[in-house]
Parts: sequence; C-alpha cells; structure tokens
Amino acid sequence: MQTKLFIFNFLRRCLSCKALWMAGGLCGISIAAHSQRQAVINIDAAKPGAPIASTLHGIFFEEISHGGEGGLYGELIQNRGFEESRLPAGTKVENGWLIPTARTPHFMLQPRVSDWRMRWPLTSQWPAWSLEVGEKSDIKLQLTQDKPLNEATPNSMQVDIQALDAGGKNNLVNEGFWGIRTNSGELYNLSFYARTDDRYKGQLTVSLQSQDGKVLAKQVFPNVKGVGWKKYTSTLKPVTTDLKAKLVFSFGSTGTIWLDFVSLFPQQTFKNRSNGMRKDLAQYLANLKPAFVRWPGGCFVEGINIENAANWKRTLGPVEKRPGTYSVWGYWSSDGFGYHEYLQFCEDLGADALYVFNAGVSCEYRSGTFIPDDSLQPVVDDVLDAIEYAIGPVSSKWGKVRVANGHPKPFPLKYVEIGNEQHGPRYAKRYNVFYDAIKKKYPQLILMASMGIGDINKRTLDSMQKVDMADEHAYKSAYWSFNNFDHFDKYKRGDWDVYVGEYATNAGVGSGNMLAALNDAVYIMGMERNGDLVKMSSYAPLFENVNTQHWPVNLINFDAGRSFGRISYYAIKMMNDHRADQNVQTAVTLPPPASPAPQFTGGIGLATWDTQTEYRDIEVVKDGKTLYKSDFINRPEEWQAIRGKWVVKDSALAQTAQGAQRLNILAGKTFDTYTLKLKARKTGGTNAFIVPFAVKDGARQMRVHIGSYVNLNSVVELVADSFSVANMMPQKRLPEPIQTGRWYDITIEVGNDQVDCYLDGKLLFNYREPNKFFSIAGRDKETGDIIIKLVNGAETPYTTTINLEGVTNVSPSAQLITLQADYPEAENSLDQPQKYIPVSTILTGIKPSFETTVKPYSISILRVKDTGWKKQAHR
Repeated sequence: MQTKLFIFNFLRRCLSCKALWMAGGLCGISIAAHSQRQAVINIDAAKPGAPIASTLHGIFFEEISHGGEGGLYGELIQNRGFEESRLPAGTKVENGWLIPTARTPHFMLQPRVSDWRMRWPLTSQWPAWSLEVGEKSDIKLQLTQDKPLNEATPNSMQVDIQALDAGGKNNLVNEGFWGIRTNSGELYNLSFYARTDDRYKGQLTVSLQSQDGKVLAKQVFPNVKGVGWKKYTSTLKPVTTDLKAKLVFSFGSTGTIWLDFVSLFPQQTFKNRSNGMRKDLAQYLANLKPAFVRWPGGCFVEGINIENAANWKRTLGPVEKRPGTYSVWGYWSSDGFGYHEYLQFCEDLGADALYVFNAGVSCEYRSGTFIPDDSLQPVVDDVLDAIEYAIGPVSSKWGKVRVANGHPKPFPLKYVEIGNEQHGPRYAKRYNVFYDAIKKKYPQLILMASMGIGDINKRTLDSMQKVDMADEHAYKSAYWSFNNFDHFDKYKRGDWDVYVGEYATNAGVGSGNMLAALNDAVYIMGMERNGDLVKMSSYAPLFENVNTQHWPVNLINFDAGRSFGRISYYAIKMMNDHRADQNVQTAVTLPPPASPAPQFTGGIGLATWDTQTEYRDIEVVKDGKTLYKSDFINRPEEWQAIRGKWVVKDSALAQTAQGAQRLNILAGKTFDTYTLKLKARKTGGTNAFIVPFAVKDGARQMRVHIGSYVNLNSVVELVADSFSVANMMPQKRLPEPIQTGRWYDITIEVGNDQVDCYLDGKLLFNYREPNKFFSIAGRDKETGDIIIKLVNGAETPYTTTINLEGVTNVSPSAQLITLQADYPEAENSLDQPQKYIPVSTILTGIKPSFETTVKPYSISILRVKDTGWKKQAHR
C-alpha cells in the first residue's frame, strides 16, 4: 500500500491529475519524405458485420474552463450575486491553499486520508467587480450579509458614497467574463435588485461601455430608493458591436446603496429561451446531432469534498435563490444552467438525457471523502427524486414541481449514471444498492456503471451484480489509436454494452490540431467497427473559454464573443453525419514502400525528467565511421542548454536541477540512420535517462526514455513542446530499476523506420513506426450507400485501389467529403475559425473496382451509391 500511495501522490502531484498521466502526449514531427505509398481496400458488401448504433455519438457537458459559467449559459455578468468569494462548504484557506476543515478517510485509500489541497485563486472579496472613480470621489465597497435578498445567497454589495466627482467617474464596474460581447442593434435584458438608506436620493445610471469609456447603451433609473429590496429591469440596445464591453453602475447621489443579483442576458438565446443558452455555442452542439447529453460531470459531479458535491435540488427554482456549486476546477458555478435547464436543453436538441449523480463519493483525485455505506439511503432517495422530477407523473411529488416550473410533459431522460470515475469493489458494492433501487422503480432506464479512468475495470465489473452499460474513459496520446486500432476487437463480450463517456487525443497535439483529429477519427472508426459492443460515446471536455484553460485540449473554444470548433469537432460531425447502419467486411492491404526513406532525421540531445543525471562519451557512428564524438572539457559550446541547469563535471555533462523536460541539444548537427552510443549515470531524482533523437526546432523530438514511469519502464516517446509527451509504444518493463551512482552503457540504433535500444549490451526494445492508413466501410440501409471511411495520417498521399464486391452495380459518381491539412500541427483559431473544415466534392469514374488518391493528413468519407440496392431490398 505504501508503494501504491507513493505512486498515487506522485502522479497526482507531478502529472496534474488524470489529464497527463492517462494522456501521455505527442507532437506531429514532420519527418523525411517517403516514396509514393500504395493501399488496396477490399470491401464485400454482401458480408455484413456488426451494426452501428444510432446512439454512438452524444455530447458530455461539464463545468470546466468556464464552459457553462461564462460560456454555454447565456448570463453575461460574472459574480452576479456577489457570492463568489465564499469558501466552499467544508473548507478553509491556509497560506493561500484551500484545504478541508477536517481530514477524513479517502474512499480509495481508507483508512488513510488524502493530503489534497488546491490553490485558492481569489484575492478580492468581489471578483469581476471594481471601482472607477475620479479624484474627488469618495466611494467604498463592502460585502455584507445584512438584510439579505434571500438566505440561499446572503451576500450583497454595499456601496457607501461620501462624495461624488461632478466632472469625473463615480462608477461600479463589472468586467463580465473577460469582456461582454455587445452586438449592435440586439436587445439585452438588464435586471438587478437594489435598496438604499434615506440619504440616497439621486438617480442611478446603468450602461454598457467600451474599454475607453464610450457609452454603447444606457438606462437611467431616476428614482432608486427604499429600505426594502426592489427589482429594477430594463432593455439595453447597444449602438456598436464590441467584444470587450463592461457593465457600469454610475451613482447620482451620496448615501448608501445595496445591490444584488445583477443580470444581463441577451434576448437572442438558443431557441429564444429565457435563462437560456448562448446561441453560437449551443448551435455547435445542435449541429453535432447528438443522440444524448451527459450532465453535469465529470469531476464536477463528485466535488472537491462530499459537502460540495453537485446537488440537483439546489439548481431548481428562481435563479437568484440558487446558492451555486464550487467547481472542482477552481471557480463558482451559479447553477443558472441547472437540472431543469439541462433537461430542457436535451429536449431542444432532440437528444436523450444522461443524468450523472454523485454516489456519495467525492473526487478521488481531490479529497476522496465519502458518505459511509450505512448512510446511503438519503442519497438513494435523492436520485429517485431526480428521476421523478424528469419523468414522473404529474400527480407525483416531484412531477408536480416540474409542472409548476412550466413543463407538464416528461423530459427525455433515458440514462442514469451511478457516480463518476469511481471503481473497484468498494464502489461496486454501493453501485449495486443504487442499481437495485432505481431498477425497481424505473426498469426502463439504462444505468451506467463507472469504470474509473482507462479501460473496462475487471475488478469493478466482477463485483457488480448486473450492468447495463460500462463507462470507459479514454484519454490517449497521439498515435495511440494508430497503434491500437484493434483495441475494442480484443474485448471479451458480456451481457453489457460499452459507453466511452470521455475520450480525446489530448496531449502532444497542441491545443487540438490536425494530428489530434486524425487520431480521434481512427478511434471512432475502431468504435464503429465494434458496434456490437460500443453503443455510445462522447468527447471531453466539450468547451473552453480561452481565458481560463484547465485541460490541454477541448472540443470548442471561445471568448466573450467569438468561437470555433477544433478540427476534431468537424471530424466527429463528419463521422456522425455519415454513420453507416451496419459494417461490411473490409480488408486493407498496405504493400511496403520499395525503398523507405529515413524517418528519423534530426539532431540528438540529452534530457531528464525530475531526475539528476550525468552523460559522457557520446558518439555517433554510421557505416563504421564516427560522425561525432563529445569532448565536454574542450568543446562544451557544441551543446546548447534549452532548459535546466547543465554543468560540465569530470568530463561529463551533468543536469543538476529538478523538474520536467530538462533538455540539452547538440547544436548544428543532424543525422539520419546511425548508431548513438553514450554512458549515463543517475545521481538523484525520480526517473533515469532520456536521450532525444530526431530533434526538430529544439523542443520537438523523439526520445528514448529509460527509467520512465517512476524508474520502472523504458519507452520511445514523442515530444511536442516543453510538457507534452506521448508514448509511441507500450511501456516495456525494465529488468530492474536504474541504480543511482552507477554508470550504464546505452546504445541506440536508428534505422530507416526502426529504433533498437540496448542497455549494457542487452536489448531493451524495438520500435517501429506505426501504420498511419486506416479504412472501414458500412452500409446506409436507408439509401443503400456504401460508406467508406479513410484516414491517412502520413505526410504523403496513398494511391488507393478500392474493390467492391457484393454489389450488382454502382453509380459512376460518388460524394467525397474530405477534412485535410498540409501539416499535422494545423489548427483552427478564433481568428480563422473555419480554416480546416470538411469539403464535399463529386468523385467520378466510380466502378466496382476503381482507384483514387487519399491526401496526406486527411480524413475522408466516400459515399458510393449501390444502384441495385432498392431492387435487392424488395426481393
């Protein structure tokens, strides 16, 4: 247990929760040009394979990176209720860290406790609000709970005005969520609550202003006064479009005024719903045609501790009475996008609802606190209430509440997930309790079992009495899907289906580039061809406000007024828009190139990760000739330190600093096929030796890592930048951990397309470049089309022969949809949101056997019309 606890804490601390330790990473290194490549695809449409579920593609929303608060949810005012400086329940702040008020056992480590803590980011009592005042103004702010608007949100802003600047500013300003987007001529609903003392007798002006103070729209309230709370409303119509506007309260009297629940909402929301969704972001989701929406998490539903876990009941009712939820990602959600709004949004999208509830356990990567097994009945009752609210009869207790909230008809709730990312026998025991209780009352619902992070967890599954669907989370490094195209082929089938609740190629791919999309497309193809097993999937995370990133790669990025879908967004849309109903037999043959060019051209280097290491006697040999030999005493200038503290010590180059990706490269020299020899000695730290090769532009590189994963394994890795690393092969276990203080001989043989690594003369591993061309095919039963999906992840085109069997005749023209970029690092952006999107063309010359060219770095879908389909269908 001590070793497990060390590894748990090490991974959590060094690799930032699940994101990196599951993801690994990769860069799209452009390596030497290849000769023209060939592919042959044999498709037999008369031999059907697994059906492909219409529910395969859904969406998953979690409150992360302000995806809802300041994103999908339409509210434009940040900290509208002045509640965001509150501490989450069950926590306190010590030396800038948020920690539990009491350390209690961790669900997965009990009876041990977690040493979890997180930075408390707030330095102001009123985040997003500030004063803009002139020299003669005397205005002070104070957060108060005196005479609250309501008990659920007790804070209000007290503004004490002792003096005004007649010619200057007397303003209280809200910045919105990194600015407020105003569109010229559109309408915005303003509302706020106010009360005053007897001294305040003047007007109050509320305006939208540009950053330089230009008034875009304003409303004068001539007589704001009264000791009791009063709601004020108006409609603002900006005269100018502005991406960075601010909301300004300008005071017209001395005295004291209290403000609470300040809201600014665009009238044009998705489906024009009040308290609705931001139109452009919601439309992205509608365009995906999702079969379902999973909500509210993710880690969000687990909470940083059990007291702070999301609770659906707190999200119902008037928005000003919702106390909010502190997101595990470090900010408050107002819960304006609550349970009712979520169910309504599912209905508006034409999607089923997949509701995730907290199973009495907080996030195991945070505090891991939990409700004991013998105290679960209130949690069971709570989830039954939630289901009743969604689909219960109008005569039921919570059905009546739904009716009172304006929706007599049941919502489209079809799935319920029991917890998030819990796993193991302890979780399975409480899963069984929830499963039995829910199925007894709602047998029609499909229940999801959490499997933790990674593949289906056998220890978890074997401890469950009955499973409808198992939720697998798959954060993978680039090229993982290329190397594991048969991942789901290997799964043992049971009486349960698979839901890949969270998946993404999320490291080594920048913020989400073409390389990520290629890998995501191959992963989806793997799910499709295993449609008998994998029935549902959803990419994660869904949204990111570019001003606050909590995750390396997200599907849709936005700021206050602009947005764009990453290339993977369009890859998923393509796959769903052209989803076949059933696979047909497909075989891909890739003849090897006649003369493969060297694939690992580039420089060499030395590196460490959380380790201190010395390197010496570096030698590069090709065809018996020495191309380079190190001399750190006389020629230290040959080596260029990129990161870390490198010093020459006893004829060796020593790295003495702790940290990730310490790197030094041999300047000005490149090699292609060669043998690299060197000696290495670990002097301290966690891992062992890293030897980069195929180095491009300093940080971009491939590398051999001996002593990876806490000095247990060896592997070839691909690096995109300072912290983005991907495993290019499965980790190979070291015969024994690298010893501190001992010199080792390392030999790396770099061939055209293979790398062999030796330690003290013994082979550690062989690495070969992965296959980068993939194809599947299926039939659309409504149209009869044969849908051929192709991914070319290589830098050269493939001349591809497609042979169709099992069809009587085909149309001479076919629709070709292509998503392509000229280089793997290509990305969409706020400035160029649709630079890389699918393009549809007509391909002619189609026959039962035809040839076409598949572009490099491309995802292609070819729809071939089987002109004999209708005749066959009526036989």
